[in-house]
Amino acid sequence: MPLIPPAESILREALSINPNLNINELHEQTYRLMILHRSQYYERRVNEILPTLNLPKEVYKQVKEKLLEPITVGTITYSNFMEEVSRRISQSFQPISGQIAELCAQRELEKVGLKEGVNFTSREERTDFTIYYPQMQRFSLKNYPNVQASTVGKHRVEVKNVSLRERATRGLAFDGDSLLGFFNQPNEFTESNIRVFESLCIKTGGYCYVPPQILEEIPYRTTRFKPNIQFGEDMAVFARTGRMP
Repeated sequence: MPLIPPAESILREALSINPNLNINELHEQTYRLMILHRSQYYERRVNEILPTLNLPKEVYKQVKEKLLEPITVGTITYSNFMEEVSRRISQSFQPISGQIAELCAQRELEKVGLKEGVNFTSREERTDFTIYYPQMQRFSLKNYPNVQASTVGKHRVEVKNVSLRERATRGLAFDGDSLLGFFNQPNEFTESNIRVFESLCIKTGGYCYVPPQILEEIPYRTTRFKPNIQFGEDMAVFARTGRMP
């Protein structure tokens, strides 16, 4: 059994709890489920190991509680001692978390009627999502050799998870026209960072889509920042008109 279920399974599980979650609620629910599955994995492993020791019932209970209690090493708190020493957990968590962020973005595109392979592609052209105008079905350059590539409009979207970091800036500078993020650290949005993202988005005609609560806490004037709940509608506008709203 894997440490954590695949991203698609976690997304389906979250939607089975509430199919009407918005993009940020869905992302938060999937994170809670990841934490739950991680805790369940640890408990399963402890339950597999302890019975082999033939411990008295009271000792068994005390040892289990000790094994599963959180610990702090330096400034970092781990859910239990096993997480501290387990690289497998961190290596599983990060890629699945990134995949879930992309699945949340794709759900927003599909909710507004866009179709993969028709209106958008994923993980092509060095970016997470590419939105096309007009539809790829109508203007596939392979099928229409006389159509110039410049006549096919496209808008590239980079999806980032909870932390801004340098990768978000690099992704927008080189591989994206817009940035969709699930950021949860308002202090990362400094005045200098805002200026960088504003400049990049002005050049591409795109936007930096962030959670509404983050947008409310940004103290600096912005023109190219939008709540990420508007992401799907804006991409639908581009797919219909070839222009960003």
